[in-house]
Amino acid sequence: MKIYLRVYQYIGGLLIYIILQEPTGKTYEAVLQIAMEVCDEFILVKRDQMSLDRSGIELLEQLKPFFKEKRREDHWPGTRLFGHYADIYYFHCCAEATKILLSYSSGLYSWVQPKVPDDLCFLRNGEPWLMNTAHEGNSYLDTDVEEEVMRLDQSGLLFHDLPRHG
Repeated sequence: MKIYLRVYQYIGGLLIYIILQEPTGKTYEAVLQIAMEVCDEFILVKRDQMSLDRSGIELLEQLKPFFKEKRREDHWPGTRLFGHYADIYYFHCCAEATKILLSYSSGLYSWVQPKVPDDLCFLRNGEPWLMNTAHEGNSYLDTDVEEEVMRLDQSGLLFHDLPRHG
């Protein structure tokens, strides 16, 4: 299955891609594996407005060995809250965490509270690489690394490029 992407924005050599169809199955698994290899951390979000189901609590427990920190914020990649806050959980990227995430989700847009925490996102050097607003079905990739683009294309993601203007 191909997941179609189109270029969202082109700024100073940096391409931001919008994912047009939810990655699921083998494509989703491959995207998570690539993200874990090229990024150094991922986040999950627990919003104040609703409780987290037992499965979400169990997931956070299983991810404890990879836990870095928890921040109380009103924003994260792709989302800004107004008048509310959320707990943003930061985790180290590693292959073991991939297996845990895959056991709790069938696709990128399944990261919706209360079942599991919201909006799985990946960061590289503190900057968003994969931004995900799961309940809205919106996700973006932010990379200009050709090898990553090729690997994502091989995983089932299809990119449409903008010509570089010089």
